[in-house]
Amino acid sequence: MSQRKTWQPAFIVWLMILLTAVGLAAPTVQAASNAPDIPIAARSGVVFDLTSGKILAAKDDKTAYPLASLTKIMSLYLIREAISHGRLQWDETVTPNAAEIKLSQDTALSNVPLASKPYTVKELYDAGWIYSANVAVMLLGNKLAGSQKAFIQEMQNHLHEWGIRDAAIYTTSGLNNSLIPESLRVADTPADGENKMSAADIGVVVRHLLTDYPAVLQDTAVVHRNFAVTATQNFAMTNWNALLTGNSLAQSDLPIDGLKTGTSDLAGQCLVATMPWRGRRLVSVVMHADGAATDNNKRFTATAALLRTVVQQWQPVTLTAKNTQSQRVKVTDGKQATVPLQLSQSVVGWQRNGILVTPVAAVPKKLSLTAPVTKGKQVASISLQNDALGYLPGVKQANVSLAPTKNVAELNVIERFFAWLGQLF
Repeated sequence: MSQRKTWQPAFIVWLMILLTAVGLAAPTVQAASNAPDIPIAARSGVVFDLTSGKILAAKDDKTAYPLASLTKIMSLYLIREAISHGRLQWDETVTPNAAEIKLSQDTALSNVPLASKPYTVKELYDAGWIYSANVAVMLLGNKLAGSQKAFIQEMQNHLHEWGIRDAAIYTTSGLNNSLIPESLRVADTPADGENKMSAADIGVVVRHLLTDYPAVLQDTAVVHRNFAVTATQNFAMTNWNALLTGNSLAQSDLPIDGLKTGTSDLAGQCLVATMPWRGRRLVSVVMHADGAATDNNKRFTATAALLRTVVQQWQPVTLTAKNTQSQRVKVTDGKQATVPLQLSQSVVGWQRNGILVTPVAAVPKKLSLTAPVTKGKQVASISLQNDALGYLPGVKQANVSLAPTKNVAELNVIERFFAWLGQLF
């Protein structure tokens, strides 16, 4: 006889117990909350676990704000993608025109100075990551797509595919349009147009970058490198991300190996940082860091404090059948009246300050099985709603899979008759 599901009201309570039972002393269920109770010293920000997309801290992370050179994360993703798909080769070259050379030599902007000579795609790509070189990224966009406008369209297409709808992209580098000569600006865009995106959506972009091209961390971790302006002239690049391991503000307890800075009048000081953590990887986004206008280190101070608080408070916990409790569920027409159910697949839970933050199960009200019951055969896959701060946009949350721990044979006709009599009397 096939199995069928009915539901017991107590099951939702049991599932919460099951998910909280991880060998801790009397773990407490923490209510779901969107309150930004981990302080973020910035206008907006988010911290998440790369693998799961689980958000561990957030502040106004759904509002689009100016992002300045954080734009280059998307731009350089497209270059890396083009390399992997054969649309570009690292040793292909680009020669800047007079207007691009002039803009590259503007010392008020982040640039490597360029000359009238060919530069390889790899040289320009490295300059984009290490020194946030604006014109270098503009040249890469033209090389790949034929124009700034076409490259921006490719950026927008990817963002839409990833579910990002409210981003505003006017430039490939993140510069405000007012800083770009009209001859190099995308036509029919605002004269003062500046790119905007939310912290959560920046997180989505970073997650795609690090998931699709994890080797990019070798590029983002570079602290110093020379850029060959000409055959006889080098420009010394030092990564603007001062928190990088080996850089000026590196923290011994925060092994940061990427990712990107951004600065503009409207965006303030921004930073995306990432580091390995408990066998996983953390990513933080800080937008418009708090602090005095004269404090050039405030984004690094804010990021270090934020990451340090997150790693002190949070811990991923793998829940399995071995470290969770089973719960007996009624069996209809079985030689046993009940059977224990347990997790049939592991699921990652999240512990905060010694308390397992319990997912809220979106389950029906009753569950029972009909004999015969097969040990280890999944009988329920329960979708989980947001636990605590939830997940990055578009991230599919984990399910809890349940299976019986024993076989239960079906009653024969005579046994079923006497069982029926027993119910009557």
